Amino acid sequence: MKGFCPLASGSKGNALYLGTDQTKLLIDVGISYRTLEERLREIEVSIEEIDAVLISHEHSDHIRGLEKLCRSHKIPVFANSETAKAILSNMKMMPRFKIFSTGESFEFGDVQIHPFSVQHDTLDPVAFTFQFRGIKVGICTDLGYVTTLVTAHLRDCDYLYIEANHEPSMVYACPRPPIYKQRV
Repeated sequence: MKGFCPLASGSKGNALYLGTDQTKLLIDVGISYRTLEERLREIEVSIEEIDAVLISHEHSDHIRGLEKLCRSHKIPVFANSETAKAILSNMKMMPRFKIFSTGESFEFGDVQIHPFSVQHDTLDPVAFTFQFRGIKVGICTDLGYVTTLVTAHLRDCDYLYIEANHEPSMVYACPRPPIYKQRV
């Protein structure tokens, strides 16, 4: 594997880099364009080298820098149709969306990508597995509950990234409705 690096994680922004010999991907772009450039530079990757972006869901902490990235670079953005629609409803410009179907694998460059359903409070949130050269990488963000489907997809991963960073006392102290607090 050429490289895998979380660039940001948490409620202020999520972004990950995954690179093979031939393909350089971003998973989510929840940080500013400037911060994204800086974080990529720290791992010796230029933003111009990025081949595509994959979006797990439409929350701002996963797409904050997407509009500027798409405006500055003609880069394909992979998302399912529900996520793409939600993103488009809040953007002034149109990203070059490549729509995937949740649960169906597809290829990009030398990487086989499998988006699968996870539970989160968005329209059609996904996590991903990536396979290349006999290596399998699993990436799950905002993972609140590990279903049997999640377990099945992540079971044989060589590398696994799980982001599930909520603090129960903060959840119960926040002003959100009780149904939200119970779900989280």
